[in-house]
Amino acid sequence: MIYHQFQQSPLQTRISGPRAWLAMAISVSLICLSLFLLPFVLLFGAIALGCLVLFSRFYMARQLAKFNQAQANAKQHAHAADEPQSQVYGSETIVRESNATRHQGRTFEHKEDEH
Repeated sequence: MIYHQFQQSPLQTRISGPRAWLAMAISVSLICLSLFLLPFVLLFGAIALGCLVLFSRFYMARQLAKFNQAQANAKQHAHAADEPQSQVYGSETIVRESNATRHQGRTFEHKEDEH
């Protein structure tokens, strides 16, 4: 009795007949359809990403132009209001630039006799 139970698989009777063939046909057709549609999905994703990149580049360029224009207007307005103070800032930037060039690294030539 026990030997007879292990001789037949219980799954063999459950997955058989026309219902099993229909399930297999549906699963195979879905796999083939997904493999067929995969390149189109990837192409659509690449096009969407490219459009997003182009839109963000143009949008950021426009926002940066607005920001630079606003800063130029503010700087010009502050320059007209405070003439002596802007010259002090100009001299500080000159001093900072001379310090920056003075503290640059040095280049040493390699001497042949030193190892």
